[in-house]
Amino acid sequence: MDTIEGTVNDLVWYHYDLGNDVLYLYLAARRDEEAFGEETPDGFILLRAEDGAIIGMTVVNYWRRFGAGAVQETPLRSLQAAIAAQAQSLEYALAA
Repeated sequence: MDTIEGTVNDLVWYHYDLGNDVLYLYLAARRDEEAFGEETPDGFILLRAEDGAIIGMTVVNYWRRFGAGAVQETPLRSLQAAIAAQAQSLEYALAA
């Protein structure tokens, strides 16, 4: 397994590249829009649409930062649950 992807609450789409440890999160409704990245002080990359709205986020070294143990040894359901929590945090941040 090289990647996993899915949606959380039909609002946030995610794609996790296990080999490169990169998590991509997008608002599902805006995922096909062109976006530009803006690095935050925490090392995240916020993705903004042309209208300036934040429509996603990229997290480099996701598992190294937020995971526990080797990602290859983590059960798929646990990995999906961890990613869903991160996706929900994006959803809450955008709703605020």
